[in-house]
Amino acid sequence: MKAVSSLLPSYGFCAEQMDTEANIAAWREATSTFFEVDELAAGEAAPFRADVLSYALGSVLLGSARASGQRFRRSAETIARSGVDHIILQLYVSGSYEGVAAAAPIRVEAGDLCVLDLAQTLETRATPFENTTLVVPRPMFDARLLQVDDLHGLVLPRSGALAPLLARHFGALLDCAPRMSFDECQAAVEGTIALISACLRGELERRDADRSVTPDASLLRIRQYIEAQLSSPELSADAVALHFGMSRASLYRLFAPIGGIADYIRSRRLHRAFFDLAGTGSRTQRISEVARRWQLGTDAHFTRLFKTAYGITPSAAREAAMLGLPRLPVDADAEAASPLSRWMRGIAAPRTGE
Repeated sequence: MKAVSSLLPSYGFCAEQMDTEANIAAWREATSTFFEVDELAAGEAAPFRADVLSYALGSVLLGSARASGQRFRRSAETIARSGVDHIILQLYVSGSYEGVAAAAPIRVEAGDLCVLDLAQTLETRATPFENTTLVVPRPMFDARLLQVDDLHGLVLPRSGALAPLLARHFGALLDCAPRMSFDECQAAVEGTIALISACLRGELERRDADRSVTPDASLLRIRQYIEAQLSSPELSADAVALHFGMSRASLYRLFAPIGGIADYIRSRRLHRAFFDLAGTGSRTQRISEVARRWQLGTDAHFTRLFKTAYGITPSAAREAAMLGLPRLPVDADAEAASPLSRWMRGIAAPRTGE
């Protein structure tokens, strides 16, 4: 295992340079922040093999991987342990997988591009594959898309125009990354996120049309306002309506297709509470402090809401977070970890409360 030569931070390993045991260990290290993996090369004649090449494009991670078949899982405990609240875009160059994203079935074939939300659960079974992956901090999409939570499990099929378009763009990024300067990297990332957002926005709007959800630019502004006020005890439907000079009835109609404004505010507060418990300070902060910070009521009420939303209690989420390497301080073991692992620790920190 070694870093590859590039102007940008880069890391990779090749199966041909490692025995099977070392290759498996390297693969588990590379994927541990994202998924639990098992059934490696199950039912295949050849032993497990995996190659990885990745680049840190500022706060965005770009990588390509090739590996034997396996099962991928991201449970609520995995989410808490990793503390990563990002969006993954994966282009499958070859191979396929099928499984469940949250509660919905998902199937991806060669040439498809899929979107996964690392704040939501996943379980899939993949054949031997090659893919290109882009890991993007959630706020980069929050500023551009109405319903980022709806991205989980979205698949752009190879039969359409958008997946091939983004495939060519991802390929160009991988080709240019080894010689890209940091200034060029910043420009490339901004353009890439704008392009991806435009492609995903159209797909989400088509999905919303099937659900009779009318896109409204004011909804994005209201969501951004709510996000900035989540820790405020003054945040309410009345306060939002007053701030935007609209009637309560108009506000309720705007949020009705996505579950209502009260449920929306509660779900966003729970999201923040989850990643507070998965954060580096989870060892010392009390669960009651997290509940108060995000205006989620008493400990008992918070626990009920949290378990309904995530399937585990707040204390279980915090215990899982304490087991994760991203929660450890930088020490000799951390220094020995791969650059890829250290990058993920660096970008794993969630947004703090206002």
